[in-house]
Amino acid sequence: MVIKILSSAATFNGIKYNFEKLAAGLAELMAVRNFGPLQAMDQARQGDYKNYLQMLWARNIRVKQPQFHAVISAKGKSHTKEELAAIAGKWMAGMSYEKQPYLIFFHKDTDDNHVHIVSTRIDRDGKKISSEYEHVRAIGTMNRIMGLDEKEAIEKATSYKFSTIAQFKMILESQGYILRGNDVIKFGKKLAEIDYEKLKFSEPDKHRIAQLKAIFHKYAKQYSTALKNDRGRFSSVFAAYLRDKMGLVLVFHAKDDKPPYGYSIIDHAGKNVFKGSEVMPLKELLNITATETPEKEINTNPETHAYYAALINAAKTNFGDFEQGLHEQGLELGKQGQTFVVYDREINTYTAIPGIHITNDVDDETTYGRKRNKKAKARSR
Repeated sequence: MVIKILSSAATFNGIKYNFEKLAAGLAELMAVRNFGPLQAMDQARQGDYKNYLQMLWARNIRVKQPQFHAVISAKGKSHTKEELAAIAGKWMAGMSYEKQPYLIFFHKDTDDNHVHIVSTRIDRDGKKISSEYEHVRAIGTMNRIMGLDEKEAIEKATSYKFSTIAQFKMILESQGYILRGNDVIKFGKKLAEIDYEKLKFSEPDKHRIAQLKAIFHKYAKQYSTALKNDRGRFSSVFAAYLRDKMGLVLVFHAKDDKPPYGYSIIDHAGKNVFKGSEVMPLKELLNITATETPEKEINTNPETHAYYAALINAAKTNFGDFEQGLHEQGLELGKQGQTFVVYDREINTYTAIPGIHITNDVDDETTYGRKRNKKAKARSR
């Protein structure tokens, strides 16, 4: 289950967007919660809901972006619209929005069943709902609803093959845990203690290393290995592909703002942790130039175009920095010829966005890398 909190907005255009989907037959209104007298109306209009939320906003206009808009997405059709609506209600309660007015819309225009939730960050007393560690809490709340035991995740980390304590720590840190001495912390709470003396260390799996070498040589020729520094965290299109498609997480090690001096590989698929140099030295990896064109499924659905165009516009208008706006929404932007293509990291999809105009805001290498043919195989979803 994927949960994404979209960027806050100064207006409640999330209602307009979802009602347009409703009118096009691409969505269903599954739940109306805490809207007072509006819930007694047979056919409340989108303007009625929007005015109600704006009425609450008027109690605290110091909050410049009052809209709360989130998406909960299942894998394929694994959950029905009713199940997703029920999960959304529980999730809103876990995020302290159980008494807030909110709408739940089921969308049926993509391969993955998903719901949109629109609410306000201002409560009836004029207080702002806390957004502290919001994205972290969102995942933790969803994990609890779905019955995922975080302590169990810690135990699973011990099932990986690693040769140092630092490698073991990386497994947990890649899942959002913080380690302080023997304490394992998440969401500001101590969840467990680790007895490092009981950890079992293993020699690197040479057979798996040989497999990874072949994978690196193949896909580094298709996806750019050029590193980009995102507020102290380095990544690349190549690293993103390995993470999303193969469960291989590349962790680059750097000091301050200097280029990385090395990297590690967390192999979730094979349950290993390796020094990057055991597979391919960093210098060699970065010197590989992408020359082949990988096939990508690019979504050309007009309704999906509108959705991502709205997110891109939010990144341009709601953030001081456009790149930061894209990052906060889990998006990357590149070009296919003269058409912009947006990559959604969380659900691993590419969508063409024709007709938008962005000047010098986008590095063409973001999605497709450099010095390579940017053609992609376009297919409607």
